[in-house]
Amino acid sequence: MNSSVLVVDDEKNLLVLLDRVLSKEGYQVKTAIDGYEALEFLDENDVSVALIDIRMHPIGGIDLLVEIKKRSPSTHVIMISSFLTTENESRCIQYGAIDYLPKPLEIQKLKIALSGLLA
Repeated sequence: MNSSVLVVDDEKNLLVLLDRVLSKEGYQVKTAIDGYEALEFLDENDVSVALIDIRMHPIGGIDLLVEIKKRSPSTHVIMISSFLTTENESRCIQYGAIDYLPKPLEIQKLKIALSGLLA
């Protein structure tokens, strides 16, 4: 079972936290501070799940979602955001996201979502 998780967020503290928490759960975690770093990693590696913040620069999370689904259709994508709106959630699902979680993240909900995808 490939249990790799790519976390993409412009908040360094969140990247560190999720790396620690998910690594302890047995996932192979890679973090990226922006969309360019994430795409570079995806071009070289298979990823089971990408966890992506919606509000990032220079590539927004929804644009990154679209590009990931083009390059790696089998990668599951979970979107995260402090700015939960019905419009954003609808767009994310429309473009192939499997889930949409609000920030601040409830770690237990994230663990459940990941275990369901990677079981």
